[in-house]
Amino acid sequence: MSRPGIASRSSLTRKPRRTSRLPKRFGQGIVERVYTDPEAPRGALDAPGAAPSVSDESSRTRWSATPHRRAAETSDRPVTSAVRPGRRTSGIVAHFDARSAAVLLSTSGALPLPLLAFISPGIIRAGGWPYLGAIWVFTLIVFSTTAIVGRLSDRLFAVFGMIGMFGIAGSAYLVTEPAAAGVIITLLAAIPAISAMSSTPRVVVTFSLVAVVLALGLAFVDPSSVAGVLVKCGAGVANVMVPVFIVAALRSSLEITMARYAVLGDTDPLTGLLNRRGFLTRSRELLAEVAESGDQIGFLLIDVDHFKAVNDRLGHAVGDSVLVDTVVAIGRAAPGRSLIGRFGGEEFVLLCPTSGQAALAAAAERIRLAVSSMSTVTVSIGAVTAPLSSRGAGAPNISQVIDHLTHLADRWVYVAKSAGRDRVVCLSSSPIHFVGGDSSSPGAPGR
Repeated sequence: MSRPGIASRSSLTRKPRRTSRLPKRFGQGIVERVYTDPEAPRGALDAPGAAPSVSDESSRTRWSATPHRRAAETSDRPVTSAVRPGRRTSGIVAHFDARSAAVLLSTSGALPLPLLAFISPGIIRAGGWPYLGAIWVFTLIVFSTTAIVGRLSDRLFAVFGMIGMFGIAGSAYLVTEPAAAGVIITLLAAIPAISAMSSTPRVVVTFSLVAVVLALGLAFVDPSSVAGVLVKCGAGVANVMVPVFIVAALRSSLEITMARYAVLGDTDPLTGLLNRRGFLTRSRELLAEVAESGDQIGFLLIDVDHFKAVNDRLGHAVGDSVLVDTVVAIGRAAPGRSLIGRFGGEEFVLLCPTSGQAALAAAAERIRLAVSSMSTVTVSIGAVTAPLSSRGAGAPNISQVIDHLTHLADRWVYVAKSAGRDRVVCLSSSPIHFVGGDSSSPGAPGR
C-alpha cells in the first residue's frame, strides 16, 4: 500500500498511454499515427529495448531508451573486440562464387606440372619446354587473377576459359606418357562444366563444342589403330558432355525449386492471391508506373460481411469455399492492371491506377455487385485515391505507402459497415511521396 503523496513503483514504470488508436487489421499491430507523408522521417522504430513515447509537438513517433539500456551504454566496463574464427573464413568464402572457386581448383592442379616434368624430363616431347612454360605462366596468371578478383565477370571467364582449354589441349599433346595425357584430356570437361554452373546457355554450348573438337583432335595424336582412335574419340566426347549435362541438370532443377519456393512464399495457399510479402514486392512496379504517368493510385480494402457467422454456422470448410468464390468474383470485376492480394482472413486488397475518385468508386461498385451475385455473401469496400509523386532517391518506402493506404481504407470500411454493410465508401487522400529504390536497397520489401 502506497503512502499519500508518494507514487507507487508500478505507477513510475507504467508506459505512457497511446494518444490515438486505429483498428488492428492485417496483423500489423497498433499504429500510433496515420502519416500523410510516408517518407517523413521517423525515429528508430523497433529499436531493441526501447519504449514508445508520443510528442504533442510532432506527428512522428519517437523512441526513448529505457533505463537499463542507458546503464548498459554508460557502463565503465572495458570493451574488447573479439574476432570470431568463423568470420574470417566466411569472408573468404563470400569473396568467391561457385564458378570462381571451380576455376581455382582446376587451375591449381596444373601448377605442379613443370615440377613433374623436371623430375621426369622424358615425359615431355622434344622441344616442348618453351610451350610448357608458356602454358604454366598463363595458368599462374589465371589462378592469381581469380584469387584477387574473386567473382569473375562473364567476359573475363569466357577469355580465361577459352585460352585455358587450348592450354589443356597443348599440355596433353606435349606429354608423351599415354596415361598422363589421358588424365590431362579429361580436364577439358572442367571449363564447360564450370560454365554450366552460372553462365548463359550460349557460353555453355560454345565451350562444350570447343572442348569436343579439341578432344577429337587429340584422339588422332600418335594413333595406334583405327579402333584405338575411335575409342579415344568416344571417350573424349563422353568425358566432356557427361559432366556438363549433370551440372546443367542440377542447375535447372535448383532454379525450378527456387522458383517454386518463391511462388509459395508470395502466394496465399487457399485463394492463390498474393500475400502481404508478394503484394509489396509486386506493387513496386505498379506504383512506379503510376508515379511516372501522373495518374492517381487507387486502393480498395474489401471486407466480407458477417464472415465469422458463416464459419460459426456452416463450418470452416464452407467458409473457405465462400472466400474462393469471393476471390473469383473480385478477379472478374477488377479493373485492368489491378494487383489483388489477401492480407487477412476475410479481407482483400486491390491496387490499381485510376483517373480519380469517381472512376475508383465505379470500379468498387462493380466488384460489390459481382460478389453479391456470384457468392452467398456481401462485401463492404473502403476505397482511397491519392496522387503519387516520386522525387529523388533514398530508401524505398513501399511498405509505408501501402500501410498508409490500408489504414485510410480501413476507416472507410468501418464507415461502410456502420452504415449497414454491403456498400462502398470512397474518399480521396492527400498526395503521397513514393520512393521505389531497388530490391537490394535497405527497407525493400521482403527484407
